Amino acid sequence: MEGTTRKALPRLVRFIVCFILLCPTGLQAQVRFGLKGGLEMATLDFDSGLLDSSNRMGFFAGPTLKIGIQLLPGLSVDVAALYNQRDLKVQEEDFTQKSLVAQGDARIGVGLGEFLNVFILAGPQFSFNVGDDIIHWFDKDGNLREFSLQETMLSVNFGGGVTFAKHFEGSIRYNVPIGKTADFTWQDLGDQIVDQMWKHTRTHTNSWNVALTYYF
Repeated sequence: MEGTTRKALPRLVRFIVCFILLCPTGLQAQVRFGLKGGLEMATLDFDSGLLDSSNRMGFFAGPTLKIGIQLLPGLSVDVAALYNQRDLKVQEEDFTQKSLVAQGDARIGVGLGEFLNVFILAGPQFSFNVGDDIIHWFDKDGNLREFSLQETMLSVNFGGGVTFAKHFEGSIRYNVPIGKTADFTWQDLGDQIVDQMWKHTRTHTNSWNVALTYYF
């Protein structure tokens, strides 16, 4: 796990630095630093229709940076570096997924008075797994299960929110993965044909998250 963390941190930093540098310097009107935290509800969707999925909760927290665009009123970008931890369940097994997350969103907002702003957002998200990559366990019948998480995952956020009292922001995002989140392989000792003893399916993790940000 420590090796994975050491590899994930430089990639996370490079993503944030590149995102900021790609924003035209002459267009930057305002840069604000903040702290973001919130809750997440994740659902594992399996390619195999034989497996059930259920919602599981998680949380995230970390620093964020919002950059206003001078020549385009209402348009801004924000980047965030977050620690994300969520519970997942595969059949009868519960486990925890830990990730470092880099978010980059483009936002457009409309002011509703001096202290209120409503916005919509969209952008990419990169997740770097810093917990266990592979989880093994045996079910009650003695069948071996293996759940293998992707080390790096790309996804897209869509959502919106509201900024109020100049310092506070509430937002909601729906996160859609691009590609698989993990592989699930299991053994069925009841099969009589050796070629059918191991079964495999891919999983995708869609999630909703609600965040509260304080800007200094």
